[in-house]
Amino acid sequence: MGQMTIKDVARRAGVSFQTVSLVLNHPEKVARTTRETIETAMRDLDFVPSLAARSLRKKPSRSIACVFSLGAQPADATFRLREEADQGLVLQTFGYVTDQQGYTLVHRCRRGDDPDGLSRIASLVSEARVDGIVVFADRQDDPLIGLLQAKRFPFVVFGLDVPGTHYAMQAERDAARDAVRHLIQAGSRSICFFTGAGDGRRWRAGAERFRGYRDALAEAGLPLRDDRVVACDCTSEGGYRATRALLERLDTGSGDRPDAIVAASDRVAFGALKALHERGVRVPAEIRVVGFDNLTQGAYSVPSLTSVDVPTLDMVRFAFATLVELIEGTRAPDDLAQRLFPTRLVVRESTAARPQA
Repeated sequence: MGQMTIKDVARRAGVSFQTVSLVLNHPEKVARTTRETIETAMRDLDFVPSLAARSLRKKPSRSIACVFSLGAQPADATFRLREEADQGLVLQTFGYVTDQQGYTLVHRCRRGDDPDGLSRIASLVSEARVDGIVVFADRQDDPLIGLLQAKRFPFVVFGLDVPGTHYAMQAERDAARDAVRHLIQAGSRSICFFTGAGDGRRWRAGAERFRGYRDALAEAGLPLRDDRVVACDCTSEGGYRATRALLERLDTGSGDRPDAIVAASDRVAFGALKALHERGVRVPAEIRVVGFDNLTQGAYSVPSLTSVDVPTLDMVRFAFATLVELIEGTRAPDDLAQRLFPTRLVVRESTAARPQA
């Protein structure tokens, strides 16, 4: 079947094609019931306005959408609040960049257990309400990515390396390798890796970080021990529980105590620091701790936290610039813009080094 036209939509909705055109260009001038009938016909026909039709609008949309395409709704309220806080940090940065460039930012969230979520996001495309989309996805085969590819709609994936797409992602493997190298140089030889495996949004990042952890151990001739790889969710409570369980297991004589922890996030590291403090374990004298994300709170924890700093602003600027190029036609869809952004280790007191200015 060829691409649908506004005449096909008009026939389906039982209206004139001029009315369909009016809905596309000036929806406020069409009665609500008529507009809803036409919008339903568009969805049924999987109609996407042509670039020529879109150019007939007196004013371009100059809007982009940040769409978080995530797994099932988390049951834990604390987990949901942390997830929303993480989204907020990135959205603030996108808002800052889009405002500078005169674009409007639209925020949408699609849950995997919402049967209508994908169709609602698809309406942003079919009704030309935004010019492009930034996708935040859990996995490389996310159905939203497939939908946008099929429609050849401008989009960029943020935080995930999806083959065949434009994406911006931090170099997770290198980041973990650098963190473990730092610990080894500081004298650590028995390093724990807290995976954050309970957090579905970070499964890809966790896998890449584990590879970096493994690489650094191999470079130093240190063994990869199963009892040094600890699963926990990416919350402070998760880090606290995992550290308590680790210390309690060791107190019963089940193995030797590690001398360092690489945590899946700063929040996990904060929980680990609390558990170590409660058990009288000195940081960094007995166990060094490294986090990820370099949250502001890390500079004020006791001891202050060594952490991997993420170049969020650089990543956002790259993703936005790529999206604008696709929207304006200055970059061909097949001319893929793919970049892994290097991170920076901010060294503080938790790894026994003098804090950096």
